[in-house]
Amino acid sequence: MVLPLGNFGAQSRKNAYGYTYADKTKPKERRYVSTNWVYPFGNTNASMVAADIYKLCYPRVEVPPCGIELHLYQNESGEIFVIADMTDEIREKYLKETINLFLEIYGVCYIFEENIQIDNSTRRQRCNWEILPAGELPSKHIKKQLMEHRQKIDTYSIFRLEYMETFKTEKIVEGINGFNGYYAYVFNNYCVLESAVYGNATYIIPKENWELLSQKKKRELFNEEKVIAKLDHTEKWQKNIMGCLTNWELHKHKV
Repeated sequence: MVLPLGNFGAQSRKNAYGYTYADKTKPKERRYVSTNWVYPFGNTNASMVAADIYKLCYPRVEVPPCGIELHLYQNESGEIFVIADMTDEIREKYLKETINLFLEIYGVCYIFEENIQIDNSTRRQRCNWEILPAGELPSKHIKKQLMEHRQKIDTYSIFRLEYMETFKTEKIVEGINGFNGYYAYVFNNYCVLESAVYGNATYIIPKENWELLSQKKKRELFNEEKVIAKLDHTEKWQKNIMGCLTNWELHKHKV
């Protein structure tokens, strides 16, 4: 049972991560856009410094992800299918999006009038996290992946990962499927879900049952009041995350 990655196309991106759009009915506002590393006054002999970039932009409206999950299903005849988890909410709100998701990924979609009966005695398992290679930190891991694919390294994203690595954690795991780009930093009492992709947010959830909680859709976590804090990726992110970690006394910085 998986939440498809967002790299198949527009529909899968909206399904896994949601999307935003500009509200042009409201006046523009000064908003942080990115951070670039530059030489001060063009002096290449000096050390590079971080420069925050701001622009006048229309306010963004955040639309949550559909969260349509897919099951790998095998019937008594041995035939294998991929079927959508048609919850009442999905059926009512996202039927068209479900069809488009299948068409985008597989190029074909079959619609059945009757329900497909699934044996609920079989334990359903979501695959959302995997252990990083031994001794490999997220910042080095993502840098290696970007270099292998010859993609530009987003310095600001790497900075957030490197900053999280200055704290002592019990373990760090890498997100896959719908949590692609996220890393789970498991502390003594809490779990911090941090994204390597700018534009997402940092989520803090309880450590207890964090594996189970992380398998839920983000809107489910909010509905069940399991999100202790959501920290947007703004220029105040470092100050905000330090305040949370310090106030809750998760762990001191590494020596």
